[in-house]
Amino acid sequence: MSEQRDNSPTRLCIWQQNLNTSLITQHSLLNSPIARNWDIVALQEPHINSMKNTISSPYFHAVYPTTRFSSPELTSHAVTLISKSFNTNSWQQLAFPSPDVVVIQLCGPFGRCTIFNIYND
Repeated sequence: MSEQRDNSPTRLCIWQQNLNTSLITQHSLLNSPIARNWDIVALQEPHINSMKNTISSPYFHAVYPTTRFSSPELTSHAVTLISKSFNTNSWQQLAFPSPDVVVIQLCGPFGRCTIFNIYND
């Protein structure tokens, strides 16, 4: 079986995982060969360091909740990683007033697809 991804605009591969703030689990996921097979990785409870950042990989853009800078005292419980293979003009982040939600919208020949990454305690 080939490890090549199907980059057709009609197929979207999403991986969702709660990491329970584990740095080891997050490194394991991001360094595994399967990480490159996903277009979007929706993380709940990612490891957040003392600078309020998480870790990613060179294959992804990290998208934090829109409250990250407006309410820096709140800890982000959701982070969405978007493959750098996506044209940055084909997606955008939509504002949502919660540190537990990341909303992105993809646009293409298929129309619009809105994805909510929600941490629900």
